[in-house]
Amino acid sequence: MSYWGLKVMRVFNLLLVGGLIALVYTIYGLKHESRELGQRIAEVKQSIRAERDAVAVLRAEWSHLNRPKRIERLARKHLGLKPLKAKQFLTARQYEGLRQPSPAEVAARLLGQTEAPNTRRQAALQ
Repeated sequence: MSYWGLKVMRVFNLLLVGGLIALVYTIYGLKHESRELGQRIAEVKQSIRAERDAVAVLRAEWSHLNRPKRIERLARKHLGLKPLKAKQFLTARQYEGLRQPSPAEVAARLLGQTEAPNTRRQAALQ
């Protein structure tokens, strides 16, 4: 081989070695990144499991707190409510005859005012 042929081969070999080093560096970086992502996935899966367990506990607690007998007992104790009687039910015609209070009247009752404001503007000014 000639002198220039050897030079070309050396340059070509150096380029191949450089490319190989760059490829190894890139693969190592990808491997490291994939390990980090794998760890993150494991953490997220564990977090999801913990949240599912917490949701299951909350659903059980919700079911326990919403037992009809418990609610009935609390309604009697704190609100003074009693079970409905048959005469307390309204027919459709009786219900239509009832007038629903306006939001201003409801607000006035809640605030302890004896008279509700006549207009929305008066209610807003008060």
